[in-house]
Amino acid sequence: MIFFVTFNNLLLAVCLSNMTNSKQKILNTLIIFNALLIISQDVWLYVWDFIDISFFIFYGFILFKDEYLKYLVPINFLHIFNRESALIMAVFFLLLMYTKDKNFTKLFKNNYVIGLIFNLTFGVLYTYFSRKILFIRQSDYTGGGQDLENNFLGGNWVTPLYNYNSLYNGETLANTLILLSLLLVFIFIFKNYKSFESVQKNLSLGVFLNILPVFIFGIFTETRQYFPSLVLLTYLIFSKINLKQET
Repeated sequence: MIFFVTFNNLLLAVCLSNMTNSKQKILNTLIIFNALLIISQDVWLYVWDFIDISFFIFYGFILFKDEYLKYLVPINFLHIFNRESALIMAVFFLLLMYTKDKNFTKLFKNNYVIGLIFNLTFGVLYTYFSRKILFIRQSDYTGGGQDLENNFLGGNWVTPLYNYNSLYNGETLANTLILLSLLLVFIFIFKNYKSFESVQKNLSLGVFLNILPVFIFGIFTETRQYFPSLVLLTYLIFSKINLKQET
């Protein structure tokens, strides 16, 4: 855990140093980054959660630096083997490319688009078959779970109704704080969206796209699932503060 925390902080610091020469801004952003992750930590925390953060640090970075876009497809492909959030980001970048050029003929000649479509297709198949093969039975130790009770993508479907029922699982205060925190994020984005620069709007879309599936494919009380959104939110705050100070 210490290794991944250190690595992610160093990786983010390197990325930020390519966007600003101010050590103070980099330090402030790192403080925000770590504060958000510490606040959102819960009992369930896995190695792949930290690796996921690394990938999203890269995703956020290339939204600022187009010259690194050439690494997007291979990085996104590797991300598939860590977590399904790679599929969300494949869709995210496809949406961005579509908004820039809505000519489908040109789009399907774009190597990035072709690569991301391949990643998305492969990722869905990989997720389905890996879960179908590896999910043998419910654990006697944990008392089972939701995965084997459903069939979407090999058992990775948790209905919104289950999330609704989670509101009454005896942890009302904690669950309310989670929902209020998400509400504050959405208020911040919607309130400032019109004044956002292009990259900030893209980051906002990324935050939204990574939060929404938690309520469909996941369990909203497992706050580790918000780590990807928190990375993009960190970049958004960094960008917002930077622009304010520059103007």
